[in-house]
Amino acid sequence: MADQTSEKTITLQTSWKNHLLGYALSVLFIPLFGIGLVGLYLVYKRQKKYTYTFSDTKISSRDNKYQRNIDLVNIERVSVEQSWLQKKVSVGNITLNTTATSMRLRGVADPFALKKMLEKAISFQKERLQKKEQTKPEQPEGNPGSMERMDYLTGLWQQGLVSDEDFEKEKKHFE
Repeated sequence: MADQTSEKTITLQTSWKNHLLGYALSVLFIPLFGIGLVGLYLVYKRQKKYTYTFSDTKISSRDNKYQRNIDLVNIERVSVEQSWLQKKVSVGNITLNTTATSMRLRGVADPFALKKMLEKAISFQKERLQKKEQTKPEQPEGNPGSMERMDYLTGLWQQGLVSDEDFEKEKKHFE
């Protein structure tokens, strides 16, 4: 039987619209000794630098060197920042703040819709965690099986196989 508990993931990259100005300038500089071709390559590499992976429980940000993970339940605030050009092409940067750190998702298409989805997912995960903590079974006070061992010790004492002193000394371990 297949395992049904696998997490769903979605992967996003920086939108090409976020680098629209870089692409436009590079195209304009192509006649100038081919400098624009180098510019196009550099802008393309910069666009593909960041990858964001969203799962049911966490968000991962990966660049050329590092990967950062933030659990959804730890996120306290989600905010969107846009420059005037980003507003025109409907892209923006989303900042996720926790008590310890923050993560910026750069150049995301339709940032306000993504912010809304993230806030829903965060609240769902927090509710799920609360329910899980409420339904957590209580731990027994003593070690499991200690009652059986105490009964065994009492039986030995009643049969006279254990002295009163030894019985009292061993009984302290079970209290």
